Amino acid sequence: MREVSLEEQKQRMLEMLKDFDQFCNDHDLSYFLTGGTLLGAVRHKGYIPWDDDIDVGMPRHDYETFIRIYNEERISPNYELISFHQKPGLYVSSGKLVDTETVMEELVDSEVTLGVYLDVFPLDNLGETEEQAKQLTERLLKVRRNLDIQNWKVSPDRVWYKNAVIKMIKMLAPKGIRQQLIAEQDRVCQTYAGERLTAYVGYPCAAMKQELLKGEWFESFKLLPFEQYSFRVPIGYEGCLNVFYGPNYMELPPEEKRVSHHLYKVWAKD
Repeated sequence: MREVSLEEQKQRMLEMLKDFDQFCNDHDLSYFLTGGTLLGAVRHKGYIPWDDDIDVGMPRHDYETFIRIYNEERISPNYELISFHQKPGLYVSSGKLVDTETVMEELVDSEVTLGVYLDVFPLDNLGETEEQAKQLTERLLKVRRNLDIQNWKVSPDRVWYKNAVIKMIKMLAPKGIRQQLIAEQDRVCQTYAGERLTAYVGYPCAAMKQELLKGEWFESFKLLPFEQYSFRVPIGYEGCLNVFYGPNYMELPPEEKRVSHHLYKVWAKD
């Protein structure tokens, strides 16, 4: 197989994002750019130059519909929606829209082979009060930390003693613990599930810190340019970015921090 360059990966992801946008429009499903992709749209009008992924979010009600119907009604036969519902060996509870013409090798212990993908995160209700939201997210962060440990992978790129610790953790972990953690994360995320957004919402299945967003920020959307196209962002995108990255999100980070945090290789099935 042919190794895929970063620029080709970005182009493939952009084509997938176009497909995703069209599918959501055709099926009246709500979505928003989120995370670094949202920041890229606002600050760079496209990819953050040193970033290498695309993140989108969907209100839980729309997300569940998307998970259920995409593979049956998809536009392109080259894309597949993968979640733990279809493939229990997946290492996260959120969905991934995958380019099946590629194969990806990640530094993650996974039973499922992926290709270039978009992360599709459910936007979950966190409650009507700040106290409810904080209690729920604190509970979910504990699950996330335990899940991250189970997803560590032995690799020649790690020093030997870290690989030894990972092997010990894997050996002592109860059988099926990762699937149990993923199921728990998905269940707890839906504590306040409903078609209406609560006062506080967030992406707790993906968050590595406490991120409390306002439901009103997602009551409508606007289109912002991303590369040569335009995609949906929440009407309160400034509030979201302030929570994600702090009030100075429009400032570039120091040069030494302008690096990718993802470690993987990609091949095309040419």
